[in-house]
Amino acid sequence: MRIVVTLFILTLLSFLYLREKTMEINQEKPVFLRNDEVAAAHQPVVNVFVHSIYKPSEAELKIIQADYSNIWSHLNQLYASNDVEEGKEYYTEGWFRQICAFYKNIQKPVLKRTDLRHQLHISTWASDALVCTAIDSNVIFKYQYPNKPEKYTLANIAVVLLVQGDHWRIDGIRIIDEIPFCNYN
Repeated sequence: MRIVVTLFILTLLSFLYLREKTMEINQEKPVFLRNDEVAAAHQPVVNVFVHSIYKPSEAELKIIQADYSNIWSHLNQLYASNDVEEGKEYYTEGWFRQICAFYKNIQKPVLKRTDLRHQLHISTWASDALVCTAIDSNVIFKYQYPNKPEKYTLANIAVVLLVQGDHWRIDGIRIIDEIPFCNYN
């Protein structure tokens, strides 16, 4: 009986030792410890209007306003460079999987898109403050092409945002329309 118990303990210790050796150590820092340079360099005007039955508090409005600006900074980065990893903390898991399906590789940015103004109309705010659907109307985009003049467009966009972790993330987006806009300065 003593031999069986000793063998069992040795097997268990061997298993735990081998398991520890094969585990991958994640060297990535958590979001709150990282400095987000892409979002820090991005400062569009974001006006938020609430049309929902449930109303967010002023603090919640400030949070969604800041997070929405950060989401767009990373969407612009994704648009220019196809780098899906850069803004992954601002995408839900389903949306991240969807954009990864079309991922080829990181490319050198040729076209630069900047969003200058948003009018976020919140149409549905969940009672638990974890889901938000909105129409982003009169979005002004500036496109910078190499060796060409800047181009401005005016767009209307439908978005679905979810709270996951410590901030809002994009779960769905649909560009309703985008037209040339030449009166912006």
